[in-house]
Amino acid sequence: MDALNSMRVFVKVAEFNSFARASEALDMAVPRTSRIISELEDHLGTRLLQRTTRKMSLTEPGRIYLERCRQILGEIEETYLMLSANAVSTSGRIRVVAPALFAQRKLAPVLAAYQRAYPNVVVEFVLADRTVDLIEEEFDLGILPARRIHGMSQISRHLTHTDFYVCAAPSYIDAHGSPQHPSELAHHAYLAFRTEHSTEEVVFHAADGTPIAAHPKASFVCNNIGMVRESALAGMGIATLSAYLVEDDIRTGRLQRVLPEYHLADREFRIVYSTRKFQSLKVKAFIDLAVEHFRERDA
Repeated sequence: MDALNSMRVFVKVAEFNSFARASEALDMAVPRTSRIISELEDHLGTRLLQRTTRKMSLTEPGRIYLERCRQILGEIEETYLMLSANAVSTSGRIRVVAPALFAQRKLAPVLAAYQRAYPNVVVEFVLADRTVDLIEEEFDLGILPARRIHGMSQISRHLTHTDFYVCAAPSYIDAHGSPQHPSELAHHAYLAFRTEHSTEEVVFHAADGTPIAAHPKASFVCNNIGMVRESALAGMGIATLSAYLVEDDIRTGRLQRVLPEYHLADREFRIVYSTRKFQSLKVKAFIDLAVEHFRERDA
């Protein structure tokens, strides 16, 4: 039995959750794919896949074996790349996706540093405030909120956290006052940012850590956080906004924080790439540079 080939076949079958789709990707006949998996299970002495006429799923040993296979195959591929004459690529293209405002506010220094290090690599940077499928959309990597990262074929590294502030324009506060407790948000005009990942509930934490769930009544709803900020600046109501988005507004007095003694959970951003697509060194360099940049800033 070819152990490495069996591992590669198993990973494909597990990731596609289908013998047919895996066989197509491997350019292999379905019976041969099925035979390789059966021989692998016999060799290991355990069942890796639970098969029925309607669906297929990983067993617990299968899940453990899948992660080990990914690690081993990834290390082998990386070694091949390092030893290859073309390992250090100084030209070509990488595709990166990130949320629009986070990219605009935080990622320009990373891109500038990468361009200095790899002047002949074209970075195709796509801004998208939605769930992204790195494989289907052919992205080399993504910089995404942790809550949007899902799926067995993705791994990620921590980049940074951002705080959230509840704020309003001075004109709104002068006209309507400022809430003194999260529950009072229900009596104010609330500017809500709504996406597939958001909820109507806003959870605060008191100084002693006690969670307080508030349910503000939205007077304005938008799926673009930049528009929510502009609406807050116009005095339309109170909004919950990322610190990186409103730091300048608060410093200049265009917005004021409300309920500052109550803490909101921060949001983590991670850099993500797919285990199905082993990374070239130019992509690895981008990942390492981004991680180091935010490590220094957050230190």
